[in-house]
Amino acid sequence: MSTTHAGAARYDNLAIGLHWLSAVLVLAALALIEGKGWFPKAGGLRDGVKLWHFQVGALVLLATACRIGWLFVSRRPSPAAPRGSRQARLAAAAHALLYLLLLALPLSGLALLFVAGKPVSLFGWELPLWAEGGKAAAKGVKRLHESAGNLMIVLVAAHVAAALWHRFVRRDGVLARMLPPAG
Repeated sequence: MSTTHAGAARYDNLAIGLHWLSAVLVLAALALIEGKGWFPKAGGLRDGVKLWHFQVGALVLLATACRIGWLFVSRRPSPAAPRGSRQARLAAAAHALLYLLLLALPLSGLALLFVAGKPVSLFGWELPLWAEGGKAAAKGVKRLHESAGNLMIVLVAAHVAAALWHRFVRRDGVLARMLPPAG
């Protein structure tokens, strides 16, 4: 049973910290994978950038697991929009989809490496290969991973736009609930 309670004035420091950690990690993963194109295809630097992309993705997965666990036990502010309103439904759907992608992207990246038969090293630990695939399977998983990544970019942009809308148009304090405490 959840011990979650609504009504706090703002999110607690752990929820805020995990939110911003996730944001930084997602942006880092995106920058790494987009930046790999700057390096020659057969070069060690390109492989290193892809490895770091995977490592950051693993951290996204860990941070997301912590965030989801914390959702069940923390006090959260009441929703900004009235329950059942279109705005509340859109916000809930966007947040649910963001969380789904925060889980699906790292897991599909891991699956991509496995089905491609590539060695997987997670912070120096070699993970055993447990899936068989091949080029066709790897292509399918890669398309899924890249499509989910593109959807993540769109959702993050919408999330930022909504936060700015709350701050500068609505002026309702919603953004302030997730900002790190001053001081």
